[in-house]
Amino acid sequence: MNVVTWQAMMVGCIPVVIADEIEFPYENSVDWRELTVKIPESRSEETISILRSIPKERIFEKQEAIKRARLAVTWKEPPVEGDAFHSTLKEIGRKRRNFKASTFTFWN
Repeated sequence: MNVVTWQAMMVGCIPVVIADEIEFPYENSVDWRELTVKIPESRSEETISILRSIPKERIFEKQEAIKRARLAVTWKEPPVEGDAFHSTLKEIGRKRRNFKASTFTFWN
């Protein structure tokens, strides 16, 4: 996650992502669809009208989702349950489960 997205979340702003292909961090811990506005690159010229068309209730829902997700993207010292340290461990576990191990000789 880039610093601007993190900073936006810390102050309660809804991150606006203009991208077709993007992989967000901590996808096992954070439902990014609930707290961002994603606009296809082909519609980037419509960004202002798209943002203005979002109902106030939906904006409030996204802001509430941001509040719930803040801990999962913030590093605490010492680590606390549910912070970015634990989110990172979940991601490593997910990637490890999806890893297709090669034959034993490959590793030697």
